[in-house]
Amino acid sequence: MTHHDKSHLWARTKRFLADPGLEPHHLAWSFALGLSIAWNPLLGTHTGLVLIACALTRKLHRPLTFLGAFTNNPWTMVPIATASTFFGNLLLGRGLHLDLSGVDWKSIGWQSFTSREGFQAAAAMLKPILAPYLLGGFVLSALAIPVGYFLMLRLAHRLRSPKPAPTPLPGD
Repeated sequence: MTHHDKSHLWARTKRFLADPGLEPHHLAWSFALGLSIAWNPLLGTHTGLVLIACALTRKLHRPLTFLGAFTNNPWTMVPIATASTFFGNLLLGRGLHLDLSGVDWKSIGWQSFTSREGFQAAAAMLKPILAPYLLGGFVLSALAIPVGYFLMLRLAHRLRSPKPAPTPLPGD
């Protein structure tokens, strides 16, 4: 992506968020809901949850909801899961120590989800981190709503505010 492409994309994004037909609180709610879905620890449900939310909620800006949800993507999935697990561990009073010595990550694959034996083996191996991961993920998912809402609301208002005219230089 060239510098021109990036600046063009930012200009289009600014025009979109400054569109007077879109209420800032609808934009903020749409992004906040998507960001909350991004932190949902139930992997594989994100797109379905966005589709359900968009079908059930009026005045939800669908592209912005998808954008929020897709902050969880192949590049961010591991950091989000790690943050969720450590946060859940803290909430459970276990501190920052996680014992991952019994987890053989290479043995977890599609077969872990296609047979009862594979699923049971993966569940037993992941048991020490499953509760902190789920707890942390659901709590961070709930916390993402106000964070996403206020960040997007602030951005939408900032992009809509009129820019002050340049101050004339002396002698002009």
